[in-house]
This record gives sequence, structure tokens and C-alpha cells, in this order.
Amino acid sequence: MKKLFADKKNIIITIVLAELILLVLNAFRFNRTESYSFSQDDFFVDYLNRETNEYERESGAYADHTDKEQSYVVTKPLHLGKGIYNIYVNYSSNAGENWHFCYTTLQACLDVSKDKAAHLAYCDHIALPMEMNEVSYDSWVRYKTDFEVRMGPERDETGDGFFVLANEVRITYLRGKTIIYETAKLLLLFMALDIVLYLFGIKKEETKRFFEDKAFIVGVLLFTVLYASYPLLSDKLYFGDDIFYHLRRIVYLGEGLKCGQFPVHIYPGWDRGYGYAAGVGYGDLLLYPSAILVNLGFTLQAGYKFYIFLTNVLTALVSYYSFGKIADDKNVGLASSVLFTLIGFRLHSVYTGATVGEFGAFIFLPLVILGLWEIYSKKSKNAYIYLALGVTLTLSCHVLSTFILALVIPIFCLVLVEKTVQKDILIPLLKAVAAILLLNLHFVVPLVDYMVSKNVSGNSITDMIWARGRDLVTFFGYSQAKELDTSGFLGLGIFSIAVLTIAFGFIIAGKFEGKSLIYARVFALSIVFVLLSTNSMFYFTLYQDVPILYKLLANMQFPWHFLDVSCGMVVFWFAVTAKNAVCKLNKKNATYVAMTVICFACVIQGNTLLEDVVKTAHPITMYDDAEISNVAIAEFSIPDIEESVPYTDTDMIIREDSGATAKILKKNGTTIYAQVDNPTENTVVTEAPLWGYRYYAAKAGGKKLKAFMGDNKKLWVEIPAGYSGKIKIWFREPVLWRLSELITLATLVFIVREYMKTKKD
Repeated sequence: MKKLFADKKNIIITIVLAELILLVLNAFRFNRTESYSFSQDDFFVDYLNRETNEYERESGAYADHTDKEQSYVVTKPLHLGKGIYNIYVNYSSNAGENWHFCYTTLQACLDVSKDKAAHLAYCDHIALPMEMNEVSYDSWVRYKTDFEVRMGPERDETGDGFFVLANEVRITYLRGKTIIYETAKLLLLFMALDIVLYLFGIKKEETKRFFEDKAFIVGVLLFTVLYASYPLLSDKLYFGDDIFYHLRRIVYLGEGLKCGQFPVHIYPGWDRGYGYAAGVGYGDLLLYPSAILVNLGFTLQAGYKFYIFLTNVLTALVSYYSFGKIADDKNVGLASSVLFTLIGFRLHSVYTGATVGEFGAFIFLPLVILGLWEIYSKKSKNAYIYLALGVTLTLSCHVLSTFILALVIPIFCLVLVEKTVQKDILIPLLKAVAAILLLNLHFVVPLVDYMVSKNVSGNSITDMIWARGRDLVTFFGYSQAKELDTSGFLGLGIFSIAVLTIAFGFIIAGKFEGKSLIYARVFALSIVFVLLSTNSMFYFTLYQDVPILYKLLANMQFPWHFLDVSCGMVVFWFAVTAKNAVCKLNKKNATYVAMTVICFACVIQGNTLLEDVVKTAHPITMYDDAEISNVAIAEFSIPDIEESVPYTDTDMIIREDSGATAKILKKNGTTIYAQVDNPTENTVVTEAPLWGYRYYAAKAGGKKLKAFMGDNKKLWVEIPAGYSGKIKIWFREPVLWRLSELITLATLVFIVREYMKTKKD
């Protein structure tokens, strides 16, 4: 045995075999079949008996607070094993859609704590709105014990005036989903352990040498990521302004992948299955891992938290690399990474605004700054690649951030026009523009296609953007929100004043060795970007005197979107001033001390926001997509659609009284298989439960059918006279879209080859 394990190859084979055996055994552990059904005879009413001041139960299926105080309906207790279960509830109610007031959930019987603090099951509060009579949701049972399904009003006064009549409950064990989920969890654990064993076992010496050289860097980066991520340790999510929109994106992006779309342009499931073209107009690149996790059975909450953690990691690494290259000093790059990752507006975007696209795009701003820095410094042949990738990756996350870059970069080039027109600078800039166009064809072509054809609404927020700005004074201190749902606001932070004043001092003292005028212009531009983030009178002036320019700027919706660029410029000035000071040996230690103090100030002020998030922001659970399946009209919806339609038209519809019929046989995302019968001598139109976006196709018996947007914005399909049989309806990308994707892929391969070639040289 000792000889067997002396060979590293044998160790690897043994570990892999052991892990495979454990994965198989674990899968068999969850291979069972369970289903339970409850009727009204199986329900109880749980209520407060004022005479005894204790909660009691009696047989019943109806609950309201006028009949029995603090009452709700529950099923008989049921012993459930660990796994994922689907709960179906058929009911009647008079409630609205707010799940706080009247809801259903799966709860552990023996956990008598108010908020079920033992966390024996992951399950949302699923609303029981009056316009529906059934809901279906998933629950993750974490520990084998007794559970019951709860239905009815909230116990406190918010539940007064609501009633629920429970008709039927069905609980079904999701064997396949559970096995995939539990296998994926164990596999990820094994992968993490294998990496540790490989680094500290097989590659022990190499790992030791790496940490001897980079232990401090790794430690600071790890601290930065964990500090930015610690609110994720909550068992719930903290509510942010845009959180439900982006939770929908994760769920339905995963649904698109499951039904075979890639890239996913039309989100299936959105608007109760009618679909939504977010993938046409919103970059999804960094959301794919979270969507895949949800498809593997992880909760939506876990997928969203993973996205935040992923962006924290990438922000720290990209800023460390980019600002480190600008400063030619790894320690300066490390300090810049701390500032850029923990700067107030970024933390605000992550936890208070929940502006998923914006803080995703924020990751790549340092690459844009690095590209421009190296182009204008004539430092690297790769400079145009940094700029092109930075802009491209920004667009892959957030169109508005890219729109702002499209304003900022040309202005920057104009401010330094005498350098811009130099051949050594102009050519890399033009190469970057060409690369950006080709790299983004896959996104731009579908977006332009839909916008020009007016197939989507687009941005509708174009009025009074000055009112949506903030006072300058709020950018440097922490301002608590008037409401507690989303915590407060933190912009640039007080340390930014120190950085900007130090940079200004360096400029007027001529510390930039003959380039003070250039740096002065860039500094003035940085201040302009800060001012453009405010509720400035400048926007009202444009609104009144230059309406065309105002309408263009109004596409950014909120002036404080400029804070992304302002944050980047603050850290840029930190890096270049530190670079200037560090190169002087007699000032090196003092510079490092000053850098540490500035970083410490950033951390402390960032903590004011994070603590307020944890203490006051409204916590929500989001383990299932039942709440987010409601209709939500947004910017990439078809204009003038009727929100009530998805609630009423859930099957194929033929409105003509002709004797023709149509019925869905199977619906897989945006793909529908239906049985149609048209015994008439005329062509009839059937309406599919899909919004009528362009490029849906339909076939019957191998022949193409006409599919188009109807008067009610639904997808209409013509059924030929005398046809009886099956039809297929599906979303099919046009050839032009596929061609643009191939051009993008070819350009990416070329740029990667160029980068590797220049690095090798």
C-alpha cells in the first residue's frame, strides 16, 4: 500500500475513483419517488384563541381574521426527506400580488421560532393573488423532519381584510432535479478539495515559492473580496432597487439555455411564458454562470449571490492588474484594487441599487483606462487590445455604461487633440475602434435590428434627468435613505477628496515632468465628470436651449451613472500620483504610509454602507421564481402590449367562430408544439401565447407557415384551409445574426493571437 501511494499518478487515480464512487452513491441516496395529495378534508385552520391566548387548530379550509383571529390554513403534517419538492396549491382569495400580506410557503412543524430561524427549508413566501386560482413553487428541504404547507393572510394587521379558501395541495418530490443538485454540490466540493490537494500536495514546492513571493498580495486581494462580500453571508438577500428585474434575468436566461437557445435572445418564462427580448438589448455575459447554477438545481438566491461574489473577485483582479501596469508598481496596483473594489458607489450599486449590469460593467473600466493610458503613453503594442476588450466587455454587461464610454472617450481624445492626431496614437485608436465594432457585431446587429424595426420599446426615461441627480455634497459622505428598504447612498467617499487634492497639488507643482498641462486638462475633465453626476443646472440648460443634445444625454436615465467613470478617474489619479512618488527612494516609505491611510479611510467609510445594509435594508427570500413570473413591462418589451393578456390567454386561441381549433401539446420555453384542426375552406389565424417578436418561425407537415405580430401584439400563425395535424412554433435567429456572431468569434481569436504574440516578443 505504501508503494502504491508513493507514485503521485496512483494517488490521483485513487482519489478520482473514490470521488466517482461517492458521487454515484450520493445520487442513489436521493433516488426515490414521493408524491402527496391533500383535499379540503386534510386542512386545518391555525388561529389565536383569545380566551386561552394560545394558538389552536381545528379542521377547516377557510381563513380570514374576522372569522378567526390571526388565522391561516395548513395541511396535515408530512414527514419529508432532504431534497427538492414542488408544491402546487389550488385556492381562492381576494388578495393582491404582495406576498407579504397573503401567501403560501412550506414550513417546518417543529420550528416554532417566529421566522423559522432553524432554516430547515429554503422556501419563499409565494403570493396568492385573486386573479389566479393556483400557484406552483419549489422548496428545498434541508433536513428530514415534519413539514406543512401554510396558506393564508399574514398573522399581523397586514393580513386583515384578506381571505383564503384552500381547495387542493399537491407535493411532488423532484427526483431528477434533486439528484442533479446534490451531485453538482458534491462535485464542486470535490473540485475545490482537489485543487487544494494538488497545490499543497503534488505542487507543494511551487505553491510554497508562489506564496513566499506573493503572500501579501494574495492576502490583501482576499481581504478585499471577502470584505466586499460579507453581506452575502446572510441567509437572505437584501432588497435593492432593481433586484427583481435581475433575478428574473437569471431565472429566464437559464430557461433559455434549457430550451436550446444560445446566445439567449428571447427569455422564455418572462411575462408568464410570453417571452421578453432582454437578451437582444442587455448584455448577459456574466449572468450565464449564475443561470447555469440555477439550472443545476441551486436556488435563485444562491445564483444571485454567486454573481455578486464573481464580480467582486473580477473587480479586484482586473483593477489590480490594470492600475498596477499604469503605476509600474504592484503595491500601488494592490492599493488601487482596494480602492476601486470598495469605493462607495460600487458598494452602493451592488447592495443598495442592485444595478447588476452596472456593477458588472464596472469591472472592466480599469481596462479602458489602461488602454487609453498606454496608447497615449506609447507604451505597448497591446494598448488597443486593452481598450477594445474593456469597451467590449462593458457592453457585454451594460448598454448604458457603454453609452457613457461612447461620450467620454471621444471627449477625452478631443481634450488631448494635439496628441490624438499623432500617427503613433491615432493608428492604435483606429485599430481599437475597428476591433470594438467587430467584437460587438454579435450584440449590435440584433439590437439595431429590433430598434429600427420598432420591435422593442427602448429607453422611455428621457424627462427631467436633472431631478434624478444628487447633490454634490452627498458624493463624499454617507447619506442614509429616507426609506429603509434599500439602505443609503455612498458615492466617491471622503478619501476621494484627498486623492484629488493630492493630484491637483502634483500638477501645479510640476511633478509630472513636463506633462503638467496634459495632466491638468485630464484632471479638469475628471472634475467635469463628477459635476455631470449631480443634479446640475447644466441639464436644465440643455433641456431648454439645446433639446437635441439633451435628448441624447437623457438616454443615460440618471446623471449619477457618470459616477462609474468618476470612480475610475479617482483611482487613476491615486495610481499616477503614487507612481510619481514611489519612484523617489527618499519618499517611498512615506508614500506607502499615505496609500495605507487612504485605503483605510475607504474601507472604514465603505463599512458605514455595508453595516447599514445588514442592519436596515429589507431582507427578502428568493429561492423560487413564483413571485417573479408576474408580468413586468420593461424597455425591451414590445410597445403597447396589454399586461392582462398573459393572465387570460394561456393556450392557443382561434377567435373566429369557424369551427377550427388549436391546443398546445407541449411548450418548451419559446418553442410550442400544438394540435390544430381547420376543417374550413379558408385560412384561419391562431394566436400563440407568445409576444410577437420578429423571427419566430412556424411549420406544419414540413411546410412553412406565416408567423407575424398580430394586432394585440401576440404571435399570430396562419393555418391553411383543410389542415389538421401538429404545428411547431419556435424562435429562429436570422442568418445575419449568426454571421455577426461568427465575425465576432473570428475577431476574438485574432486578437487573442495578437496579444499572445506580442507578449511572447
